[in-house]
Amino acid sequence: MKMDHLILSGWASITLAVAAPHNERSSAVSGYKPMAGFNHVVGDYRYVGYFLAGPDRCDVTVFQLLADDDQLGVPPVRMALQVAAGGRSEIDAGTGAALAIACTSDADAIKIAPQFGKLRAARL
Repeated sequence: MKMDHLILSGWASITLAVAAPHNERSSAVSGYKPMAGFNHVVGDYRYVGYFLAGPDRCDVTVFQLLADDDQLGVPPVRMALQVAAGGRSEIDAGTGAALAIACTSDADAIKIAPQFGKLRAARL
């Protein structure tokens, strides 16, 4: 019985040790099809938007708002990005963070992930 407990404890320790560095740098990647809305908070900002498939690109419309501004006291900033098929773009979120947006090689979906610290610096 103690042996099972030790093995489980060792496995949990290894899992946590491996998972911690990844969690420091990024969170899960989310995928979206055309016209599907997205909503992500990165740092002090909230990013809300959608994309349309263009010829060999993803046309992304993003609104940047203050994350804690529920009353919209500060007007949102609208951005229009053209991300080449297979390419990627970042929107600076301050304090070493960014919202990364990648267009699939067929330009039929986008993948979005917050980027933090070393991962952003390495552009991974």
